[in-house]
Amino acid sequence: MRYILALLLCTLMATAQAASQGVPSKQQNSASQTRQEQARPKTYFSDRERGWFWYEDPIQEVEEEVKKPEPVAGGAPAAPTLSPRELLKKQGEQWEDALATAILEPTKENYQRYLALTAQIQQQSQDFATGFKQAIWVTPEYDYTLQKPRTTQAIVAQNEQELTLKESELYRLSQENGLIFFFRSDCPFCHRFAPVLKRFSEQYGFTIIPVSLDGGSLPEYPYPKQNYDMGRKLNVSVVPALFMVNPDSNSVSTVGYGYSDWTQLITKVLFAAQQLEGTATLKVGDVR
Repeated sequence: MRYILALLLCTLMATAQAASQGVPSKQQNSASQTRQEQARPKTYFSDRERGWFWYEDPIQEVEEEVKKPEPVAGGAPAAPTLSPRELLKKQGEQWEDALATAILEPTKENYQRYLALTAQIQQQSQDFATGFKQAIWVTPEYDYTLQKPRTTQAIVAQNEQELTLKESELYRLSQENGLIFFFRSDCPFCHRFAPVLKRFSEQYGFTIIPVSLDGGSLPEYPYPKQNYDMGRKLNVSVVPALFMVNPDSNSVSTVGYGYSDWTQLITKVLFAAQQLEGTATLKVGDVR
Protein backbone atom coordinates (compact mmCIF):
# COMPACT_ATOMS: atom_id res chain seq x y z
CA MET A 1 0.00 0.00 0.00
CA ARG A 2 2.76 2.41 0.85
CA TYR A 3 4.43 1.58 -2.42
CA ILE A 4 1.32 2.40 -4.41
CA LEU A 5 0.85 5.74 -2.62
CA ALA A 6 4.47 6.64 -3.25
CA LEU A 7 4.05 5.81 -6.97
CA LEU A 8 0.97 8.00 -7.30
CA LEU A 9 2.72 10.82 -5.57
CA CYS A 10 5.66 10.60 -7.97
CA THR A 11 3.32 10.61 -10.93
CA LEU A 12 1.49 13.71 -9.72
CA MET A 13 4.77 15.51 -9.11
CA ALA A 14 6.05 14.60 -12.60
CA THR A 15 2.86 15.87 -14.21
CA ALA A 16 3.02 19.15 -12.35
CA GLN A 17 6.66 19.62 -13.26
CA ALA A 18 5.97 18.90 -16.92
CA ALA A 19 3.14 21.40 -16.96
CA SER A 20 5.36 24.02 -15.40
CA GLN A 21 8.07 23.35 -18.07
CA GLY A 22 5.65 23.64 -21.08
CA VAL A 23 5.50 19.96 -22.12
CA PRO A 24 2.24 19.44 -23.97
CA SER A 25 -0.20 17.16 -22.35
CA LYS A 26 -2.29 14.51 -24.07
CA GLN A 27 -5.23 16.91 -24.42
CA GLN A 28 -2.99 19.58 -25.88
CA ASN A 29 -1.59 17.11 -28.42
CA SER A 30 -5.12 16.15 -29.43
CA ALA A 31 -6.17 19.79 -29.92
CA SER A 32 -3.09 20.51 -32.02
CA GLN A 33 -3.75 17.50 -34.20
CA THR A 34 -7.35 18.64 -34.72
CA ARG A 35 -6.21 22.09 -35.87
CA GLN A 36 -3.73 20.54 -38.36
CA GLU A 37 -6.42 18.32 -39.83
CA GLN A 38 -8.72 21.31 -40.31
CA ALA A 39 -5.95 23.22 -42.09
CA ARG A 40 -5.33 20.41 -44.63
CA PRO A 41 -7.36 20.37 -47.84
CA LYS A 42 -10.36 18.09 -47.39
CA THR A 43 -10.10 15.17 -49.79
CA TYR A 44 -11.83 11.89 -49.71
CA PHE A 45 -8.59 10.31 -48.43
CA SER A 46 -8.68 12.37 -45.24
CA ASP A 47 -12.43 12.83 -44.88
CA ARG A 48 -13.33 9.93 -42.64
CA GLU A 49 -16.98 10.96 -42.41
CA ARG A 50 -17.43 10.60 -46.24
CA GLY A 51 -15.93 7.14 -46.20
CA TRP A 52 -13.88 5.65 -49.02
CA PHE A 53 -15.42 7.05 -52.25
CA TRP A 54 -13.18 5.27 -54.75
CA TYR A 55 -15.17 6.53 -57.78
CA GLU A 56 -14.43 10.22 -57.18
CA ASP A 57 -11.65 11.85 -59.23
CA PRO A 58 -8.87 13.56 -57.35
CA ILE A 59 -8.84 17.34 -57.35
CA GLN A 60 -6.72 18.62 -60.20
CA GLU A 61 -4.68 21.70 -59.78
CA VAL A 62 -5.48 24.43 -62.35
CA GLU A 63 -2.39 25.50 -64.20
CA GLU A 64 -2.15 29.18 -64.95
CA GLU A 65 -1.98 30.03 -68.66
CA VAL A 66 1.41 31.27 -69.60
CA LYS A 67 1.04 34.52 -71.50
CA LYS A 68 3.23 34.99 -74.52
CA PRO A 69 5.34 38.07 -74.38
CA GLU A 70 3.97 40.86 -76.55
CA PRO A 71 6.21 42.09 -79.33
CA VAL A 72 8.30 45.00 -78.33
CA ALA A 73 7.37 48.22 -80.09
CA GLY A 74 9.95 49.73 -82.36
CA GLY A 75 11.02 46.46 -84.01
CA ALA A 76 12.02 45.98 -87.66
CA PRO A 77 9.51 47.77 -89.98
CA ALA A 78 7.52 45.71 -92.53
CA ALA A 79 8.66 45.81 -96.13
CA PRO A 80 6.67 48.34 -98.21
CA THR A 81 4.09 46.91 -100.62
CA LEU A 82 4.77 47.88 -104.23
CA SER A 83 1.97 48.91 -106.58
CA PRO A 84 1.46 47.02 -109.87
CA ARG A 85 3.01 49.89 -111.81
CA GLU A 86 6.03 49.86 -109.52
CA LEU A 87 6.35 46.10 -109.91
CA LEU A 88 6.38 46.40 -113.70
CA LYS A 89 8.92 49.17 -113.50
CA LYS A 90 11.12 47.05 -111.25
CA GLN A 91 10.79 44.09 -113.59
CA GLY A 92 11.80 46.27 -116.54
CA GLU A 93 14.82 47.55 -114.67
CA GLN A 94 15.88 43.99 -113.82
CA TRP A 95 15.57 43.01 -117.49
CA GLU A 96 17.64 46.01 -118.61
CA ASP A 97 20.27 45.25 -115.98
CA ALA A 98 20.43 41.63 -117.13
CA LEU A 99 20.84 42.74 -120.75
CA ALA A 100 23.59 45.21 -119.86
CA THR A 101 25.35 42.61 -117.74
CA ALA A 102 25.20 40.04 -120.53
CA ILE A 103 26.66 42.55 -122.97
CA LEU A 104 29.46 43.71 -120.70
CA GLU A 105 30.15 40.30 -119.16
CA PRO A 106 29.21 37.67 -121.78
CA THR A 107 29.15 34.59 -119.62
CA LYS A 108 26.86 31.59 -119.76
CA GLU A 109 25.19 32.51 -116.48
CA ASN A 110 24.50 36.10 -117.58
CA TYR A 111 23.03 34.90 -120.88
CA GLN A 112 20.78 32.47 -119.08
CA ARG A 113 19.53 35.11 -116.65
CA TYR A 114 18.75 37.48 -119.51
CA LEU A 115 16.95 34.73 -121.44
CA ALA A 116 14.94 33.71 -118.37
CA LEU A 117 13.75 37.27 -117.74
CA THR A 118 12.95 37.73 -121.43
CA ALA A 119 10.89 34.52 -121.50
CA GLN A 120 9.01 35.61 -118.38
CA ILE A 121 8.11 38.98 -119.90
CA GLN A 122 7.06 37.38 -123.19
CA GLN A 123 4.83 34.92 -121.36
CA GLN A 124 3.20 37.75 -119.41
CA SER A 125 2.57 39.63 -122.66
CA GLN A 126 1.05 36.57 -124.28
CA ASP A 127 -1.18 35.91 -121.28
CA PHE A 128 -2.34 39.53 -121.29
CA ALA A 129 -3.08 39.48 -125.02
CA THR A 130 -5.07 36.26 -124.72
CA GLY A 131 -7.03 37.46 -121.69
CA PHE A 132 -7.66 40.86 -123.25
CA LYS A 133 -9.03 39.28 -126.42
CA GLN A 134 -11.28 36.93 -124.45
CA ALA A 135 -12.58 39.85 -122.37
CA ILE A 136 -13.54 41.72 -125.56
CA TRP A 137 -15.40 38.68 -126.88
CA VAL A 138 -17.80 38.75 -123.93
CA THR A 139 -18.01 42.56 -123.69
CA PRO A 140 -19.58 43.79 -126.96
CA GLU A 141 -19.68 47.45 -125.96
CA TYR A 142 -15.87 47.50 -126.11
CA ASP A 143 -15.49 45.32 -129.22
CA TYR A 144 -14.26 47.72 -131.91
CA THR A 145 -14.59 45.07 -134.62
CA LEU A 146 -18.37 45.19 -134.25
CA GLN A 147 -18.30 48.78 -135.51
CA LYS A 148 -15.31 48.37 -137.82
CA PRO A 149 -15.13 44.70 -138.87
CA ARG A 150 -11.86 43.27 -140.18
CA THR A 151 -12.80 39.96 -141.72
CA THR A 152 -13.81 39.95 -145.39
CA GLN A 153 -17.32 38.61 -144.93
CA ALA A 154 -18.05 40.95 -142.04
CA ILE A 155 -16.83 43.93 -144.06
CA VAL A 156 -19.02 42.96 -147.01
CA ALA A 157 -22.05 42.56 -144.75
CA GLN A 158 -21.48 45.91 -143.10
CA ASN A 159 -20.97 47.66 -146.43
CA GLU A 160 -24.21 46.23 -147.74
CA GLN A 161 -26.06 47.40 -144.64
CA GLU A 162 -24.53 50.87 -144.81
CA LEU A 163 -25.28 51.15 -148.51
CA THR A 164 -28.93 50.30 -147.90
CA LEU A 165 -29.18 53.03 -145.26
CA LYS A 166 -27.34 55.53 -147.43
CA GLU A 167 -29.51 54.84 -150.46
CA SER A 168 -32.64 55.34 -148.41
CA GLU A 169 -31.30 58.68 -147.18
CA LEU A 170 -30.27 59.76 -150.69
CA TYR A 171 -33.75 59.08 -152.03
CA ARG A 172 -35.17 61.30 -149.31
CA LEU A 173 -32.69 64.09 -149.93
CA SER A 174 -33.33 64.13 -153.68
CA GLN A 175 -36.96 65.05 -153.01
CA GLU A 176 -35.98 68.21 -151.13
CA ASN A 177 -32.61 69.34 -152.53
CA GLY A 178 -30.86 69.90 -155.82
CA LEU A 179 -27.20 69.88 -156.95
CA ILE A 180 -25.40 72.75 -158.68
CA PHE A 181 -22.56 71.54 -160.94
CA PHE A 182 -19.90 74.12 -161.94
CA PHE A 183 -17.55 73.11 -164.76
CA ARG A 184 -15.45 74.26 -167.67
CA SER A 185 -15.66 72.68 -171.08
CA ASP A 186 -11.87 72.46 -171.33
CA CYS A 187 -11.41 70.78 -167.91
CA PRO A 188 -10.38 67.10 -168.20
CA PHE A 189 -11.50 66.40 -164.63
CA CYS A 190 -14.94 67.80 -165.43
CA HIS A 191 -15.23 65.44 -168.42
CA ARG A 192 -14.33 62.52 -166.14
CA PHE A 193 -16.67 63.54 -163.38
CA ALA A 194 -19.74 64.44 -165.48
CA PRO A 195 -20.66 60.80 -166.34
CA VAL A 196 -20.41 59.79 -162.67
CA LEU A 197 -22.64 62.69 -161.62
CA LYS A 198 -25.12 61.95 -164.41
CA ARG A 199 -25.50 58.33 -163.37
CA PHE A 200 -25.73 59.36 -159.70
CA SER A 201 -28.58 61.78 -160.37
CA GLU A 202 -30.47 59.18 -162.40
CA GLN A 203 -29.98 56.55 -159.69
CA TYR A 204 -31.29 58.62 -156.78
CA GLY A 205 -33.45 61.25 -158.50
CA PHE A 206 -31.41 64.42 -157.90
CA THR A 207 -32.03 67.47 -160.07
CA ILE A 208 -28.73 68.72 -161.50
CA ILE A 209 -28.27 72.41 -162.36
CA PRO A 210 -25.20 72.56 -164.69
CA VAL A 211 -23.37 75.90 -164.76
CA SER A 212 -20.59 76.54 -167.29
CA LEU A 213 -17.91 79.04 -166.34
CA ASP A 214 -16.47 79.35 -169.87
CA GLY A 215 -19.68 79.19 -171.93
CA GLY A 216 -18.94 75.66 -173.23
CA SER A 217 -20.76 72.41 -172.58
CA LEU A 218 -20.19 68.76 -171.79
CA PRO A 219 -21.65 65.71 -173.54
CA GLU A 220 -23.71 64.83 -170.48
CA TYR A 221 -24.90 68.43 -170.08
CA PRO A 222 -25.20 70.00 -173.52
CA TYR A 223 -27.34 72.95 -172.37
CA PRO A 224 -25.74 74.40 -169.25
CA LYS A 225 -26.57 77.69 -167.61
CA GLN A 226 -24.10 80.54 -167.68
CA ASN A 227 -24.19 82.25 -164.31
CA TYR A 228 -20.89 83.91 -163.43
CA ASP A 229 -22.41 85.83 -160.54
CA MET A 230 -23.44 82.62 -158.79
CA GLY A 231 -19.95 81.19 -159.21
CA ARG A 232 -18.42 84.37 -157.82
CA LYS A 233 -20.75 84.41 -154.81
CA LEU A 234 -19.85 80.82 -154.00
CA ASN A 235 -16.12 81.50 -154.49
CA VAL A 236 -15.77 78.84 -157.17
CA SER A 237 -12.13 78.89 -158.21
CA VAL A 238 -11.59 75.17 -158.85
CA VAL A 239 -13.66 72.90 -161.10
CA PRO A 240 -15.41 70.60 -161.09
CA ALA A 241 -17.32 72.01 -158.09
CA LEU A 242 -20.54 70.64 -156.65
CA PHE A 243 -22.98 72.30 -154.23
CA MET A 244 -26.24 71.23 -152.62
CA VAL A 245 -29.08 73.76 -152.58
CA ASN A 246 -32.39 73.75 -150.76
CA PRO A 247 -34.91 75.96 -152.60
CA ASP A 248 -37.32 76.13 -149.67
CA SER A 249 -34.76 77.59 -147.24
CA ASN A 250 -32.62 79.16 -149.98
CA SER A 251 -29.52 77.63 -148.34
CA VAL A 252 -26.43 76.17 -149.95
CA SER A 253 -23.88 73.61 -148.72
CA THR A 254 -20.60 72.67 -150.39
CA VAL A 255 -20.38 69.06 -151.58
CA GLY A 256 -16.78 69.19 -152.81
CA TYR A 257 -14.23 70.10 -155.45
CA GLY A 258 -12.37 67.97 -157.98
CA TYR A 259 -13.07 64.50 -159.28
CA SER A 260 -14.95 62.01 -157.08
CA ASP A 261 -15.80 58.40 -157.78
CA TRP A 262 -19.17 56.84 -156.97
CA THR A 263 -18.42 55.97 -153.35
CA GLN A 264 -16.81 59.31 -152.59
CA LEU A 265 -19.69 61.18 -154.17
CA ILE A 266 -22.24 59.37 -152.00
CA THR A 267 -20.30 60.20 -148.84
CA LYS A 268 -19.78 63.84 -149.82
CA VAL A 269 -23.44 64.37 -150.67
CA LEU A 270 -24.55 62.89 -147.35
CA PHE A 271 -22.06 65.08 -145.50
CA ALA A 272 -23.26 68.20 -147.31
CA ALA A 273 -26.88 67.35 -146.46
CA GLN A 274 -26.04 66.99 -142.79
CA GLN A 275 -24.28 70.35 -142.83
CA LEU A 276 -27.26 71.87 -144.58
CA GLU A 277 -29.76 70.46 -142.09
CA GLY A 278 -27.58 71.03 -139.04
CA THR A 279 -27.56 67.33 -138.14
CA ALA A 280 -23.96 66.50 -139.02
CA THR A 281 -22.76 63.15 -137.69
CA LEU A 282 -20.02 62.57 -140.24
CA LYS A 283 -16.60 64.11 -139.70
CA VAL A 284 -14.54 65.98 -142.23
CA GLY A 285 -12.05 63.11 -142.20
CA ASP A 286 -14.81 60.76 -143.41
CA VAL A 287 -15.20 62.77 -146.61
CA ARG A 288 -12.36 61.86 -149.00
